[in-house]
Amino acid sequence: MLRYYIMADLGKTLNELFELNEDEKFYKDYFEVSASSGQLKKFLDKVDLDDAIRRHLIIPELLPDIISYEMNDDEYFKDNDRNVFISKHNRYTPPFLHKHDFFEIIFVFTGHCSQTISTTRKDFTEGDLIFIAPGVYHTMEVFDDNSIVFNILLRKSTFSQMFIPLMKGNNLLNEFFSEGLYHSQQIDYVIFHSGGEHLIDSQKEMLNVYHEHLFHDAFSDQVLVGMLTQLSAKMMRHYRNTVESSYRDKNEHQPENFKVMHYMQSHLEDVTLQDIADHFGFSLSYCSRLIKSTTGQSFNDWKRLLRIQKAERLLVNTQKSVADISEILGYENPETFIRAFKKELHITPAKYRSREITPKTNS
Repeated sequence: MLRYYIMADLGKTLNELFELNEDEKFYKDYFEVSASSGQLKKFLDKVDLDDAIRRHLIIPELLPDIISYEMNDDEYFKDNDRNVFISKHNRYTPPFLHKHDFFEIIFVFTGHCSQTISTTRKDFTEGDLIFIAPGVYHTMEVFDDNSIVFNILLRKSTFSQMFIPLMKGNNLLNEFFSEGLYHSQQIDYVIFHSGGEHLIDSQKEMLNVYHEHLFHDAFSDQVLVGMLTQLSAKMMRHYRNTVESSYRDKNEHQPENFKVMHYMQSHLEDVTLQDIADHFGFSLSYCSRLIKSTTGQSFNDWKRLLRIQKAERLLVNTQKSVADISEILGYENPETFIRAFKKELHITPAKYRSREITPKTNS
């Protein structure tokens, strides 16, 4: 039905959305063998690890360090050149628990998906618009060919610019957005269900938004802010009576192991196992077992992987020098950082930055 209403110039974009990309083909094969331990082992044995690392594929059994449990505003939005980032969620991606320190908007374009938000599992269908608050752990599951789900990520400053005007007259939205902007969150999510007479209009507007994001130019950021503001305002106008939300205490329901993960990531420069045990009132042996059961790694190995992972993001998404990154991560000196990075990824930080950034610049 949707294809009938789409103008010809958006037809190519729509068709490409439904085609499985290379990562989705990999994830689909991975998903289909995951029910059989024997088939899964054969599949994993054939994975090219260097290629998987280059593509940032999520394979928990082989690459637990690829998964970023926390994503922050400064690292995610590269070099201040974009305020809005939109992507199609790769179908069949293994679900992984993570959080952002910025708002995320999910739009179910077609089909359906499932999410676990904090400790609540929710099923969504096409036309649903979901706002997830900063600091809320969540996962995403899209496990069929015909479901298309968009992730929309916004800088905090951009989110404030877009949504403060929309808060007027709606106490729930005012509370949700205000708490998210000022870090006192008690509402995990707000959902608008738009599966009614305006569904096709919402889908067409979202396709236009995605099309604009793909063909990015100097004006796209401002155009996207306007388009997303309009889409959200129309959803609020037509579907304010369908709104659904979740209240919680901001310290409630956070899994113990992810509190530890958060503490480690927040203190990477000098954290020790003893620090964590003292902070949470654990014994050293319990703390060590908790980290091992969560990550599959010892404390020292996991800390090393987190440091390298953060170094990768800083190298690609900022212009900080190798020496500055070394200091941020708590290495004794840049030489120690360079040796550790090269040992893990078989490439120096400088060459890694050049390799990852140059193709994007030339595209």
